[in-house]
Amino acid sequence: MIIDLTKLLPEIGRSTKRSLLLTAAFLTLLSSGCVNYLPDASAVNAGSSYRHGDSSKAILPPGDWWKRFNDDTLNELMCRFEADSPSLEAALARRDQVYASLGIEKAALFPVIDGDVSAKRHRDSRNGLFVPTSPTYSQFQAALNLQYEIDLWGRVRKSVLAAEADFLASEGDTAAVILSLKATLAQTWYQLRYIDEEITVVRNTVNLRRENRDLIKVRVDAGDTTDLDLARADSEMESARAQLLELERLRDEYFNALAALVGTTPADFKLPKRDRNISMPAFPPGGFPSELLCRRPDVYAARERVEAATARIGVTQANFLPRFTLAGTGGVSSLQLSTLLDPDSLFGNIGPEISIPIFQASRSKSLIAQAEAAAKEALALYREAVLNAVRDTETSVSDASWLNRQIDALERSSAASARASSLSRTRFEDGLVGYLEVIDADRVALASKRELIRTRAARQLAAIRGVQALGGGWSAAILEQCEPCESDLR
Repeated sequence: MIIDLTKLLPEIGRSTKRSLLLTAAFLTLLSSGCVNYLPDASAVNAGSSYRHGDSSKAILPPGDWWKRFNDDTLNELMCRFEADSPSLEAALARRDQVYASLGIEKAALFPVIDGDVSAKRHRDSRNGLFVPTSPTYSQFQAALNLQYEIDLWGRVRKSVLAAEADFLASEGDTAAVILSLKATLAQTWYQLRYIDEEITVVRNTVNLRRENRDLIKVRVDAGDTTDLDLARADSEMESARAQLLELERLRDEYFNALAALVGTTPADFKLPKRDRNISMPAFPPGGFPSELLCRRPDVYAARERVEAATARIGVTQANFLPRFTLAGTGGVSSLQLSTLLDPDSLFGNIGPEISIPIFQASRSKSLIAQAEAAAKEALALYREAVLNAVRDTETSVSDASWLNRQIDALERSSAASARASSLSRTRFEDGLVGYLEVIDADRVALASKRELIRTRAARQLAAIRGVQALGGGWSAAILEQCEPCESDLR
């Protein structure tokens, strides 16, 4: 229902005008009390302290967290990722889409003005209600049209607030995606590096077993031992070779994954093998769990979605209140092109319009209930994100602690098994034991070495997960970017 007050107001008396004003004031007060529903996001509790953390330590500082691993190749890979990764490009494009949507919502705060220019040839019917003197004529017109919603109930403002919260949430989502991709890149790189260590150990084992096999062949030819020992030596040598082939296959998988992450093909991706020691920094959680609310991008995004859903409750409620619009049209119109710019060709009108929803059955109540339920869902998801953040942090600390202990035990086990293998080989050469004892000792020594390497790899991955749990180098106030650099690993 549309009421044009410019036409209506001159015809009504002062008492009627006063009634309209009082009604508008009453509706204003009514609407101001309807849109204050607000989920209590501040009531979400992250806990007062960590179970295993140390609140006296500083939290992970913002910035390029991967540089704390002191790995030049990892730094180069990160720069290549930021320069060429299609996954990163897609994440940034999604954020830009949300930013564009914010601009669309903000445009509603300003009047909309558009132009209309027409030149038409008309022919009216002679059999109509009004018989024209000349049924055929031309009409030329140029006009400007104005449309502006007077935002009495805050519908437009709350739409903008919701769009702003959506954009901030998309900033958090983008940061979370970038953190996840960079963590995956770091994990893949270190998995490849530890696979290289395993390959070195197994390749040395293959060479050693080949030498053993050749020695046993000499002893068999000399009659000092039997073909059974030679068959066992052949079996162990081929078994180690099969393990080496499996590791080479896994290395290719990690290599191909790295190539995809940095935005290139495996054929164009060159990466040197690295045999130097790997730095294993510790990332114990410092500060308090409440700091995760602004450090974790996913938690930050979840909170902003609560704000967006809350604002949309007000938008939904305002949609069922009278809508005031200032509308106007002005320009020139003439039947002759030569007189189009004459003063007598001017025309125009301007004035407010009111759109009043009168009967919509239960639609308004249902839509408001739907918006409120969406806000409650957003609040629940925010609480879940906070709990997950604290859980991830606690788990990363627990993993690091237990893996450190496991590494200490495995180092002692590996040293003892290597010594046992050496002693058993000496005893075999002295003829004190059979070759079966040498085989068992070698198997244990190889298994201990590989288990130690895999546990060290797990500890390195736990450190990276600890970085993710703390939000990486991101915070709600700062999102560090990689310094410009050129990468060339070829």
